[in-house]
Amino acid sequence: MAIRLRQHRMFWLRPALAHEGFLLGGLQRFVHSGDVVYDIGANIGLYSRFAVQQFGASRVCAFEPMESNRLLLAENVKIAGCDSRVSIFQCAVGNEDGTVEFQIDDLTSNSGALDAVTGGKASPSRAQYGLPPRTVHVKIARLDTLIEADGLPRPDVVKLDVEGAEAMALEGAKHLLTSHGPRLVIELHGAEVARRVAEMLWSFGYHCFGPLIKDDASTYQEVTGEKLTVVTDKYSLHYLLASKNRDDLLPPLEEFAIAS
Repeated sequence: MAIRLRQHRMFWLRPALAHEGFLLGGLQRFVHSGDVVYDIGANIGLYSRFAVQQFGASRVCAFEPMESNRLLLAENVKIAGCDSRVSIFQCAVGNEDGTVEFQIDDLTSNSGALDAVTGGKASPSRAQYGLPPRTVHVKIARLDTLIEADGLPRPDVVKLDVEGAEAMALEGAKHLLTSHGPRLVIELHGAEVARRVAEMLWSFGYHCFGPLIKDDASTYQEVTGEKLTVVTDKYSLHYLLASKNRDDLLPPLEEFAIAS
């Protein structure tokens, strides 16, 4: 992987893929040979590459709003020799079409979040050093618009990691989710958004499973209305797998592990 040492320190300051096991395990379970995968919040291409190289996706549509990340994303899929199967879109995915403000963490992660999520606050790393927010304007689009108006292929699997805008992204994909029902692998950022996402997906006919944390113990289980009452802390429910076919979600997910 091509990285920037300061901004992508998570690739070298900790064991490789230490925090990616659940999402990669979800993709490994859900992606079938020949599938179309949407990588929403693609960053610099880790999941796009795994979807093609390891899991057999025929095409990946990778969405990344930040220009600096998009350049590395393009380089990384080229390094892997899978650039012919990865289409890159420099835009955020949400519940509107147009241009929005986007708060950037340019110090530690080179990630960002919609201003509508942060409320205009600086990223935690910038705030830590007393720095003001760094804001750019980015294109934003609804998935339904991209598919219906722009002709993108409907996905079989969607990986979603958008720093707190998960519910917004799903709101903008209502037609896709109700009519086509792709399998979903989601990273969640906060208890409130986790509850909103689960309730929204139930209304679209999905079953939801994930590692619920209660009393400091994490258990992979079905997320129901009753279970949702324990989602009170930021990472009580950090990840979610969702499908309209409940059998897709069983047995308990084993996290993806790289062979040594």
